[in-house]
Amino acid sequence: MPVINLKPPAKINLYLKVLRKRPDGYHDIDTVFERIDLCDELTLKAIPEDIVVKCDDPQVPCDKRNLIYKAAQMLRERYSVAAGVEMTLKKNIPVAAGLGGASSDCAYALRGLNELWDLKLNKSQLFEIGSAIGADVAFFLLDCGRAIGRGKGEILEPCAGRQEKSIFWYLLVNPGFPVLAKDAYEGLNLGLTSAPSDSRINPVRLNGIKFEDLGDLLSNSLEAPVERKFRAISDMKSEIKKAGLKLSMMSGSGPTVYGVASGKEEALEAKSRLLLGNGWQAFVARTLW
Repeated sequence: MPVINLKPPAKINLYLKVLRKRPDGYHDIDTVFERIDLCDELTLKAIPEDIVVKCDDPQVPCDKRNLIYKAAQMLRERYSVAAGVEMTLKKNIPVAAGLGGASSDCAYALRGLNELWDLKLNKSQLFEIGSAIGADVAFFLLDCGRAIGRGKGEILEPCAGRQEKSIFWYLLVNPGFPVLAKDAYEGLNLGLTSAPSDSRINPVRLNGIKFEDLGDLLSNSLEAPVERKFRAISDMKSEIKKAGLKLSMMSGSGPTVYGVASGKEEALEAKSRLLLGNGWQAFVARTLW
């Protein structure tokens, strides 16, 4: 039986501004997504029938709640696929961590199933299916390391062009507990209309943005409400600063916090100096173009 091996990457948000709550319950946002080389491992194996999901992390459901299960189910129903698939997921990206692991797994499952089942779907078809499953899935279907996301995050402007693509190194710290996105957003005091879109973020500027300019970009509307609920956010930022990295911010809806380093050596040195709290995990990762 055919087997496909994939490495779904994590993301961080270099910028996240929540603009308003939508009538459908979602929120309109301006954000800057960045892929990093902290990756899960996903293996797809053709089987005669059924959808089987296996995962080494007990926090991850292996039934219809899992986004990779939903991706396979949607493709089977929409395109009358009779074949089945066994999907085995090794989690290296922390769960419910603000790093987009589940969305990335879903996007790469869609890519892999398109090949495994020979569906010949184009990018726009995959985008439509991915966006119907989760707001961040579309970003991971882009072949791009950095992109502006608007709407729910599914309206994307890739940051690509002729100029040199900037690469950053990060020290990521996760406290060892999950934060659900809905809980993070519940802490915001927003109406249906508030906060204009930020015209300062544009794909040309962000493609080649320099390390020294990141201080003016890093901003996250969700950091303060999550920090109010979980003291670990401020504790992790404090320890990252003590380890030598001045720039730090929570990614997405948290609780992972990252510090930005000037290069690989500084990131590794900061990790070696980092004082880990109980249950904390630390990772060094870089921009993945």
